[in-house]
Amino acid sequence: MAELSARARAIRQRVMDQIRKRGTAPSIAELRSEFELSDAELSADLRDLEGAICVARQDEEHAGSSVFQGEPLDTPQPALGEIVYARPFASFANHYRITVDGEQRWFAECAVEACAISGQFPGSEVVVESVCRQTKEPVRLVGRDGVLVDYSPSTLRVHLGYPLREMPDRVVGWCDYNSFFASEEAAEQWRREHPGIHGVTRSPTEMSRLITELLGVGRLGYDYQPELPVLSVLRKSRRLGLTRRSRFGVDVPDPFWLPTPRMITDWRRRLGNFLRFRLV
Repeated sequence: MAELSARARAIRQRVMDQIRKRGTAPSIAELRSEFELSDAELSADLRDLEGAICVARQDEEHAGSSVFQGEPLDTPQPALGEIVYARPFASFANHYRITVDGEQRWFAECAVEACAISGQFPGSEVVVESVCRQTKEPVRLVGRDGVLVDYSPSTLRVHLGYPLREMPDRVVGWCDYNSFFASEEAAEQWRREHPGIHGVTRSPTEMSRLITELLGVGRLGYDYQPELPVLSVLRKSRRLGLTRRSRFGVDVPDPFWLPTPRMITDWRRRLGNFLRFRLV
């Protein structure tokens, strides 16, 4: 597995410092000037950071779009090539509004990350306000240190639209259908209206655990690089929402979450080999 360079880590730190402080990301021009880099050099570092699931640059499909997940935006999405996600934050105002200690200036990149984004603000009460994608019913989550304290409605579900194996093709678009639904019934109604999206739903608590206990470990640090504990994932798979119930009533691994050899090869070819693994 490859290691992020010191320069790539410094760029990530610069991006995260600004987005945690202001709720916005620096522009590509600002980063290029501050670090005295050519376009090619900065692009190489940002590609590595994309491969380490730290940032995402805007693609052609979403550049300048006036909507996000079907919701209208007051200000269009970032232009092509700009930073659109400083994970777990979005760099643009959307319908995942984050309030910290009574102040609202941040936005999550999707419903999945919203469930654990309180981990970005240690010791603070963090409130996420959003809407059900189907009914437009208000959604509210309260978290602290990456753990959900409360959420409403009590029947809230998190929907993920694309299986993990499609992630290399959808570095930006994977979040398009990671949404909140007020209930399983609301999610099912939406599915019937969108038969081409073959997603799954999980509880907000499961998604909070998935992010905090796997990707979120060490996320605040300068040296952060995702490191997945293989045995812990297997042991906690039900707790993290990675299983499904078989027709025999037994929990089995859900193929939705399983990588394929093609996905792994494609990820390495496009984004490098920056995901690390350890036994425990």
